[in-house]
Amino acid sequence: MKRGIELSKAPLQTPLTLIRADVDPGASQRLSALGLRVGSSFSLISKTAGGGRVVQVAGSRVAVGRTLLAGLRAEVAA
Repeated sequence: MKRGIELSKAPLQTPLTLIRADVDPGASQRLSALGLRVGSSFSLISKTAGGGRVVQVAGSRVAVGRTLLAGLRAEVAA
């Protein structure tokens, strides 16, 4: 099983692929509706004051909080 890197530790401005989302079903459904689902390509574009990240995915920018980041893992896209 791929372990990946926690999104809070992933590099900014780098193409990433989401490989695991260990979050509650409601959060998973909402992230999926925003385009952030397992297998999707995205990049982290900035940090937020509270420890979250701004994610650029499918042409949109989505702010993801620190707690939610802990359940998301990605790998650097090839």
